[in-house]
Amino acid sequence: MSSHSSHERGSTPTRSFSVVHLLENGDGVAHVLVAALLLLLAIAILVSGTFGFVNDVMRHPEAAEFPVKALKYLSDLLFGVIVLELLSTILTYIQARNLEATIKDFLVVGLISSIRKILLIGAQSSLEKTTGEEFQKEAIGTVISIIGIILLIGGLLLLDRRVKAAKLVEAPTEIE
Repeated sequence: MSSHSSHERGSTPTRSFSVVHLLENGDGVAHVLVAALLLLLAIAILVSGTFGFVNDVMRHPEAAEFPVKALKYLSDLLFGVIVLELLSTILTYIQARNLEATIKDFLVVGLISSIRKILLIGAQSSLEKTTGEEFQKEAIGTVISIIGIILLIGGLLLLDRRVKAAKLVEAPTEIE
């Protein structure tokens, strides 16, 4: 009977290994599916935004409305870029399975998103000639976004320093 239980113990690691292997493969498939969907979404955003912009300009060519249409189109394009950056993050994870590289990509997405917000709020504010209390709210929001950008850049610099330090530590062992 004791030989039977040792046989069971011997088969458990194989069974757990295959479950882990199955989960890892499923994780990989799910990430590839998400990447494909993000690519389709980015293409749809860019095509839809371009079609909408061209259609609006052709149907209503009034010069007074053009800046508003252009601002909406710019917003669509920048949103498409953010989705493409998310795709890049997923691809980095799939290819490298490297935490630092994935975090770096997410920080870049945050930077692009924050800069997009500042650009669009500034452009919209100047188009609407915002004044008074509304202007103050937008100014405070912009300052908060700038602080966020500074923090994201700081995060990128710290991450870069960490990666370089890790490479220096690994380098002597690779030479030996």
